[in-house]
Amino acid sequence: MSKTNKAKLQQQKKGKKTTNTTTAKKELTSEEYIQQGEKYASEYHFDKALTSFEKALKLDSSNTLVMDTIGEILIENGDIEKAKSYFLKSIQTDPEDSPSKYMNLGQLVGGDDALKCYRKGIEIMERDLKKTIKEIGPKYNDLEHIPRPLKSTVDGNDEDIIYESDEDDPIIQLKQQLCSALCSISELYLTDQCFDDDAEDQCESNLKRAITYSPNSPEPYSLMASMKISQVKNQEAIEYLNKSYQLWENSDIDDRPEFDYRFNISLLFIELKENRTAVDILEQLVNEQDNIAELWYTLGVVYNNLTEPLSAQECLITAKELLKIAAPQGRDEELEQLTNTLLKKVQIDVSKLSPEEIEAFNNASNDDNVEEDLEEIEGEEMDE
Repeated sequence: MSKTNKAKLQQQKKGKKTTNTTTAKKELTSEEYIQQGEKYASEYHFDKALTSFEKALKLDSSNTLVMDTIGEILIENGDIEKAKSYFLKSIQTDPEDSPSKYMNLGQLVGGDDALKCYRKGIEIMERDLKKTIKEIGPKYNDLEHIPRPLKSTVDGNDEDIIYESDEDDPIIQLKQQLCSALCSISELYLTDQCFDDDAEDQCESNLKRAITYSPNSPEPYSLMASMKISQVKNQEAIEYLNKSYQLWENSDIDDRPEFDYRFNISLLFIELKENRTAVDILEQLVNEQDNIAELWYTLGVVYNNLTEPLSAQECLITAKELLKIAAPQGRDEELEQLTNTLLKKVQIDVSKLSPEEIEAFNNASNDDNVEEDLEEIEGEEMDE
């Protein structure tokens, strides 16, 4: 369930009073079923949550927030067609009350229909933003309502910069939602709508708007980099991609963008031959999750690009071992072939190294292991 819909459902509950009945078996009210559904959803019992919200909707058949919530749960359950029907029903019931139904539906339909959904969602968000700013009146200062950067460490002293939560500021929340929505439109112009005559102009203009709303968000900069790559403007792409990366490079692990997003960013750096930056990202990812063969293979590719065959060999051997472990659940024959082919090439490169080069690599690896152990011990002492 999205945070926006959850907050609005909670507001609904505050605005309505529940009535007690004296029947032998008390029938729950719509609000109580909503509360029950939220509890199940927070515990990831989506089937039970779905049942509760459906019962709530039977008692309050025009509640579009419940319809939207049911749609979101159906997406989690993989029932896409049924989810679409609930979002469409919500739009038919009240087309102006919430942007989330349009954003969710847009992700499910694609193409021109998705564009229409996203644009309508953005229209509602911008209307809500203007209304919220108007309510503040002449005291409103836009500089006080800019989405903040991610928490990060600075000057190498491991002291966090402390930011107040953006979740308490409705204007910042709307700006972040608008940034995300405009990025969704831009992604369409990079994919489904890429053959439209004005695709490049639309993509760039929407990303610039996204940056205006949330200048500290990494996503519009990385999408701008993707667009520049498609235009074969690689130097501009590198500048935008570096800007995106700098916004989360030193962020706390809990505040970093999603794992898949960061992996895709590393692939863009590889495409732009910025292999050292790609290594930094990929090493961070394998430290977080070390059981993904594709991740180790990609890291091996980058070390090979950097002419570091010993590091490449270690990564590719790890990838090969993980693929062997995963084989009983289903082989990835293409990745196996890619790994084996590159490993053979890298092993030939390793065979050409001098004993001194191999010894230096082993010593450096041992030093890194000692440093990691010390950091782990220090972390445990701090926890105590």
